[in-house]
Amino acid sequence: MKISTSILSVNKEEAVQTFYNIEVAQTDYFHIDVMDGKFVNNNTTEFMRESASTLKQITNVPLDVHLMVEDVDKFLEEYLPIKPDIITIHVESFEDKDRLQKAINKIKQEGVKAGISIKPATEVSKIKDFLPYVSIVQVMTVEPGAGRTKINSGNSK
Repeated sequence: MKISTSILSVNKEEAVQTFYNIEVAQTDYFHIDVMDGKFVNNNTTEFMRESASTLKQITNVPLDVHLMVEDVDKFLEEYLPIKPDIITIHVESFEDKDRLQKAINKIKQEGVKAGISIKPATEVSKIKDFLPYVSIVQVMTVEPGAGRTKINSGNSK
């Protein structure tokens, strides 16, 4: 089992100290949630770019980049040079299977593990053809960008 710790809610002013604390706690990955304000309502592009750059300079803990964006190619150009361990892209970001396969291939050609993610309402069958080509499958239980959302466990009173 591996633990990927999200830095989405890190206070910018305390980021370096928080990153240190997370590393000391022995996380396996720093999870970078990149949101463009289009694919989801939130926009975290600036803080996540700064954080990924900082983390690459101060730690050897691998980066796990989750792209919740419309223009995947643009963000691949930005994050592939950082050499994260994982880049996960959303099936819903692509209108056709060929473009999705090309993005997966591009990630892998750079020596980075490719992952795919689906939103809660997306049929799991949409990822079936890509399973042989990815290392990670992420099935969202909340809409992307809706962090801190409570999940109904079925134990209502």
